[in-house]
Amino acid sequence: MMQVKLIVFDGECHICDSFVQFILNKDKENQFLFISLQSEAGEFIRRKYRVPDDIDSVLLIDGEKIFIKSDAALQVAKYISFPWRMLTAGKFLPYFIRDTLYDFVARNRHKWFEKKQSCRLPTAQERKQFAETIEDLEEKKPSE
Repeated sequence: MMQVKLIVFDGECHICDSFVQFILNKDKENQFLFISLQSEAGEFIRRKYRVPDDIDSVLLIDGEKIFIKSDAALQVAKYISFPWRMLTAGKFLPYFIRDTLYDFVARNRHKWFEKKQSCRLPTAQERKQFAETIEDLEEKKPSE
């Protein structure tokens, strides 16, 4: 059985929402479970993985490994189809350059795009890939 990977995202961010929508469209194997940082499940994940409160970027949890910022985005690219998988070549850029750019966009994202007031409603199939509560998380994520 394929292990489900958790993508934790800022549910109030236009860029994060676009990232989630993009992954939903490219993830033909339904290998990701999406969790908003603002949800009960998001808070649970923060505590479980000791994610500092000042981190509000995208997170990828793959098994017991946690990836943040540019590492998370590039790691997600590893699991989606060609040609998008080629984005993993970005890992050749030094970490400090990738995360400096990531932090610049993250710092300005609400100013540039404002906070989201609403999101596109997921289809019934897509809803299966979202966890809002701890119960959702336990039900949708197979035990490791």
